[in-house]
Amino acid sequence: MSAVPPHTSPQSAWTIERRSALLAAVPFFASLPPAVIGELAALFHAKTIPRGDFVFHEGQPAETVHIAATGRLKIIRTAADGRQIVLRLIQPGEPFGVAGGWGAVTYPASARALDHAVVLQLPAREFSRYLHRHPALALAVLNDLAARLREAEARILDAETANVEARIARALLRLVGPVTPGGTAQSVVLSRQDLADLTGTTLSTASRVLSARHRRGIVLALRERVTILDAAALAVLAGEG
Repeated sequence: MSAVPPHTSPQSAWTIERRSALLAAVPFFASLPPAVIGELAALFHAKTIPRGDFVFHEGQPAETVHIAATGRLKIIRTAADGRQIVLRLIQPGEPFGVAGGWGAVTYPASARALDHAVVLQLPAREFSRYLHRHPALALAVLNDLAARLREAEARILDAETANVEARIARALLRLVGPVTPGGTAQSVVLSRQDLADLTGTTLSTASRVLSARHRRGIVLALRERVTILDAAALAVLAGEG
């Protein structure tokens, strides 16, 4: 997405045409007719979220469905001991906070901006109305829920059976998606603290593991970005090679 000019509000920068283009690329809506996508685009509105601010909090009424337009966010829950557990990282183009769209009363987790972000928002009641009118949208939502369940199960299995080095390797491979052998190196914008939270370890351990792989030339680990230089070697460390 192109940068928003200074002093331009998200409402004026994110025109219906631009919102339509984004929705058409989101798996939830991709199978809908262009006219329906245009209808939905007219119902969404854009909101800027400064870095570090919350979009919504766990337990807050789930009245809105969200799509990340620009910037990244993280979905977090607070454990009994006060620790924040990262459940998902949201990249531009991904829906989140959709629970109200299928009848949940409150959000089951919180969403916080990792970057200065723009989020497209739709009243949950409107999303629910379109779910009932368009079976293709309902099927896409079910497929997304199934994918999230598989990812959650994989993370639980990792936490129970894999050592921290393997967990970090698997998390990085999941975040960048499929890597083509000999293809362009894939990067993920991620702090070491976020990687530690995502894999259930400490900041010092995540830093130690990344630094060791950096020295071996498997990854290029910078302060806020990790680039996978040798996906095959990382897959071996993850127990998938």
